[in-house]
Amino acid sequence: MQSIAFKPVGKVRNDFNTPDDYRKIKTKPSYIEVFDAYEDALLGIEENEYVEIIYHLHRSDYKIQTYTNSRPDVLRGVFGTRSPSRPNAIGVTNVKLIKREHKRLLVEGLDALNDTPVLDIKNCDTSLFAYHCDHNPVHQSKLKVSPRIDMRSLIFGAHTDILMIKAAAMHGHYCTGLALGILAAVHAMNILEAESDGMEDLLAITETNNCFADGIQYVTACSFGNNALIFKDIGKTAFTLTKRNGKGIRIAAKSSARQVIRDTFPDHNRLYEKVVAEQNRTPELLAAYRNSSLERAFGTLTLPFEKLFEVSYPKTEVPSYAKVHESVICSSCNESVMITRSVLVNSKPMCYVCGNQTYGVIDGNGIKCS
Repeated sequence: MQSIAFKPVGKVRNDFNTPDDYRKIKTKPSYIEVFDAYEDALLGIEENEYVEIIYHLHRSDYKIQTYTNSRPDVLRGVFGTRSPSRPNAIGVTNVKLIKREHKRLLVEGLDALNDTPVLDIKNCDTSLFAYHCDHNPVHQSKLKVSPRIDMRSLIFGAHTDILMIKAAAMHGHYCTGLALGILAAVHAMNILEAESDGMEDLLAITETNNCFADGIQYVTACSFGNNALIFKDIGKTAFTLTKRNGKGIRIAAKSSARQVIRDTFPDHNRLYEKVVAEQNRTPELLAAYRNSSLERAFGTLTLPFEKLFEVSYPKTEVPSYAKVHESVICSSCNESVMITRSVLVNSKPMCYVCGNQTYGVIDGNGIKCS
């Protein structure tokens, strides 16, 4: 078979010049020095907290079988171990990326010697692990009975960081608005000892339709789809969580909350001015700005609740349960439409669109008529 040649993209720099226990090497930081020709390939790498380092085990001899550190009395085939004695002398290690300094990456957890040739750098692929976690048959059976069993544990344990990660899958990105919504919703759910089953017994009333509202929806499970989310187009970072008896809790961001966040993360303000206000969007600044935004979003979750929010307990007027309406067929487009959203034209039902009627629209600017 034809030989395969690899070209190094960089070298390892650390204090280990002779073979040592890999566990000892992994406890010390290392630098990955990337060669000039591959500097552009590092664009955006700062967005990864963990990366894979693929390297050439240039100081190792090949053995088809070997003893391992964990079982020095048991002989094993090298393919069943992580021994450096490999037929193609290739090592792969997941490391934590501490920071990037131009062409140098400071990492933790690397078990390679000084001057080791680096062959490649990749972000970590955890999709297989995630798949198996999500498809655990025992846990799936519990989720089928109680779909929010995991959410209850996260809410009542105040695991806001995990809730942020899960909420971002719906919201699309991480931001302080989402973080504030999660903090407010978790606090309200715990104060009321509330749980939602999607049957309109728990209602959330949001006073804004921005990122904050998505944090509310995700944590409380009150949404437009299950008729448990009410939107008041007031433009305040505030919401009320209430049960059917009208006894609830209103949480509103303090007028000083924005400044508290700005003061806590001053570097983000500087990068915001450059990237957003001045439109200086060099790849380096964009990467730094995204990293800063991520740090501020998760950092907001750790700020004292009382510095960000005011809490009150108003009596809330609760609407009746949503009615179930029959549908009719529009005589023009032939599509099914709720009878309450239809109009008679020449004694024939039409949807609002075909019947040229005005109807409400919610977009980024709030509620308006078509």
